[in-house]
Amino acid sequence: MNKMKMREVIESGFKVTLSEENSFRFCESSAYQSLSGLSLKEMDVGWWNTTNSKLFLLELKGQEIWREFDKSEDFAYKHLVTAIKGKVTDVLLMLAAVWVKTGIGNELKAHIPNPVHQYRGEGSIKFIFLIDTPASRQSLLLPVKDAINKQLAGRVRLFGVKHVTLINFDVAQKMGLPIERQA
Repeated sequence: MNKMKMREVIESGFKVTLSEENSFRFCESSAYQSLSGLSLKEMDVGWWNTTNSKLFLLELKGQEIWREFDKSEDFAYKHLVTAIKGKVTDVLLMLAAVWVKTGIGNELKAHIPNPVHQYRGEGSIKFIFLIDTPASRQSLLLPVKDAINKQLAGRVRLFGVKHVTLINFDVAQKMGLPIERQA
């Protein structure tokens, strides 16, 4: 019996465990690496969820983000909104390059699961930003989430995505995401 090879991604105090066959990291692709110095951003991990036929793209942010809020809430808020907006936009551009089969897109395609090689239709992509948020900071997530979704609405809807999801660890667990805290 073949044992399924697993991918472990450890970032920002979290560990994500996924099957290697259904998951990917743009940062591991030489095509992405050749472009990353050109202001192109990626997300920590992506995977094709075979249960609901959906592409999940996940970014993990640790509690260090809250230290930035303590230094300057206005700056940290704007930085977080800008960073998330950039990551979502750039990932959509990379996926579009795969789907329209540009030269770089074909190179990226070699590093992503087969079901992601073509656009799968409305509602088939889910962007999730997991921000390690203590209870005392929960109220700060909603305005960030609202601002991000307002600024990204047109871009994500071009790809059939209704909204970008910002969650804390408790919500990630309730959603059944393959995430645990790293000790």
